[in-house]
Amino acid sequence: MPGSGSAGIPLPPPRWTPWRRLLRGARRLAARRGSVVQSHALGRRGEDLAYWSLREHGYTIVARNHRRAPGQAGRGEIDLIAFEGSPPVLVFIEVKTRAQEGIAPAEWAADAAQRRALLSTARAYRRRRGYAGPWRFDMVVIYGPDDPNPRILLHRNAIRDHAPSHP
Repeated sequence: MPGSGSAGIPLPPPRWTPWRRLLRGARRLAARRGSVVQSHALGRRGEDLAYWSLREHGYTIVARNHRRAPGQAGRGEIDLIAFEGSPPVLVFIEVKTRAQEGIAPAEWAADAAQRRALLSTARAYRRRRGYAGPWRFDMVVIYGPDDPNPRILLHRNAIRDHAPSHP
C-alpha cells in the first residue's frame, strides 16, 4: 500500500471527450434513479475516468469490475485489469475516488482485508486463465471527478503479494 511518503504519478485528465459525456450521462441517471447510492455513482464516475486516462497512457484494458466466478470461494472485485508495457505486464488496478481531498489520503482506504481479497481474486484470475507471466497491482486515486480538471494519481506496485510476481 502506498505510504504517506510515496507520491503517485500525476496523470492529466483524458483528452478524449466521450468520458465527459459518460460522466454527464451518469450524473443524469443517478439523479433520476433514487436507488443509486451517491457513493456508488461517484465511484463509477471515477472508474470511467481512470479507464480513459489509463488507455491514453498505454494501458490495454481487458476487464472491468471483475468478480470471481460463481462457485469460487472468497469475495473481491478488481476494478480494472489491463496489460501495460513491453513486454506486457498484467496489471490489476484498484480505483479510489473522492469528491474532494480530505485529511486522510484515499490510498489509505484499502485496508488489510481488502488487500487480501484483491490479491486472492487476482490469483484466481491468473490461475483460471493459466497466466504465469509478470503481474502487479496499481492504484489510481481520483479527487474531484466532476471537476473540469480532476486530480488523478497513479501508484504503481501499490499492493504487493508476499510471493514475488516478477523479477
